[in-house]
Amino acid sequence: MAPIADRVRAWIAQYRMIAPGDTLIVAVSGGPDSLCLLHLLAQLRDDLGFTLHVAHLNHMLRGDESLAEAAFVAATASGWQLPITITAVDVSAQAQQTHTNLHQAARVARYTFLAQTAQQLAAQAVAVAHQANDQAETVLMHMLRGAGTAGLRGMRPVVPWAEWAHNQAPSSPADQAHDPRSVPPGRPSAPALIRPLLQITRSEIAQYCAAHGLQPRCDPTNADIRFTRNRIRHELLPQLADYNPQIVAALGRSAAVCADEQAFIQQALAAAWPTLAHSRAGAIDFAGDSWRSLHPALQRAALRQAHMLLLADQPLGLEHVEAARAAVDRGVGRRVELPGGLALTVGYGGSFTIGALLEPAGPQLVQETIALPVPGWIALERGWTLSASYLPAPVPTRSDVWQIDIDAGALPLVVRRRRPGDRLHPAGGRGRRRLQDLFVDAKVPRTLRSAWPLVATSAAIVWVPGVCAAEPFVARPETAQIVRLWVTPATSEQPGMVGRLDQSNPATS
Repeated sequence: MAPIADRVRAWIAQYRMIAPGDTLIVAVSGGPDSLCLLHLLAQLRDDLGFTLHVAHLNHMLRGDESLAEAAFVAATASGWQLPITITAVDVSAQAQQTHTNLHQAARVARYTFLAQTAQQLAAQAVAVAHQANDQAETVLMHMLRGAGTAGLRGMRPVVPWAEWAHNQAPSSPADQAHDPRSVPPGRPSAPALIRPLLQITRSEIAQYCAAHGLQPRCDPTNADIRFTRNRIRHELLPQLADYNPQIVAALGRSAAVCADEQAFIQQALAAAWPTLAHSRAGAIDFAGDSWRSLHPALQRAALRQAHMLLLADQPLGLEHVEAARAAVDRGVGRRVELPGGLALTVGYGGSFTIGALLEPAGPQLVQETIALPVPGWIALERGWTLSASYLPAPVPTRSDVWQIDIDAGALPLVVRRRRPGDRLHPAGGRGRRRLQDLFVDAKVPRTLRSAWPLVATSAAIVWVPGVCAAEPFVARPETAQIVRLWVTPATSEQPGMVGRLDQSNPATS
């Protein structure tokens, strides 16, 4: 097998991790993996034409040991004449504040620190020391939890900025379809996260450190089998090696295949996304026709992508993905709660929304019943007004769903909310119909129906704004006296709940 330095050089070239003139941040904990990575990159920097900057985060989890590790990394950087940035973060306190476990809090703190350091130094890449055994452990963790290709691909050699930097929003599917080192149009250059050791095993790294006289620090928590990853490392992987001595390499190959297949899915999703989804503040709306045309694999990817765009740090599990797909299939009115306080709600035509719902537009009546002054107006909820005025007769009558001319013989009128058994004979229709059915036909949102204002006599519904008028009350050319009713958004000139209009200035259009 070729020397490690040659294999790392070839890996860097294969994935275009570093370009001549780049500034490269190297995350160094002081352990064998990161110390090996730093040593290798220091040997390659002159040939590849990049500069190095060391970054170390003290997690403040092990007191004097943590301080000693920081001092060791600083001394190593100084001895190798490399610049260094060191920062301390109380990860335990952050875990308590954010109600997360130590592992998650440490990860967020670490990548936030690396992202900030990269920005401050205008770096082109950030290198971390994940290696082949780490990859195998990650794949097994995801497999045990249950995962698709996105999880089984494990850790990628190159990760775009928007997917790893915790102070940035996640990228769109179109951005993810780009080559990892490329920059989406209109976006300034941003450093990628790179893993130069991902094909090097832990034993090879130990041999490299010994051969070059490197004396890394050892973190005792790596042996604590209370942590799932450590149990996989010290118990499960050795057992699997009895079945396949090359289990680490085999899992690495599987991860690479899954990574290619996931990249293909992301490219297909990026092509479909512009007609499939529309993003707005706090939510993503999906078009029903485009959704139905997607292969199930793309539907799953689209749901996960939407959830990630709204909540970057909370992945969507398969059980939630399948529940969401089933809800969309069942049709309008279905709702599924998703992790992170989000929800999927299905609308008409198979369209649906993930996240914050748009406030349904429509008038609402707080009171059960209120008299309608003619001429006059009533201020409704949600910024709407219902108005009434006499018209001189005879005039050409005019109507639409938000305006109707009726026979004044229907007076007096009230405005009321719906009641059980409400029916009317829609103008131009045949026979009486249930109000509920008319609401459905007009696509009145379910949440608005109970308080929807109805204009009525003491015995019958005259008009359902936005839906239809009742046939017996619609004005005709021979009607002697006409009342026009119309609904519009309220204006600042009409405060209060009820008002009267000047009878000498009736509505005429």
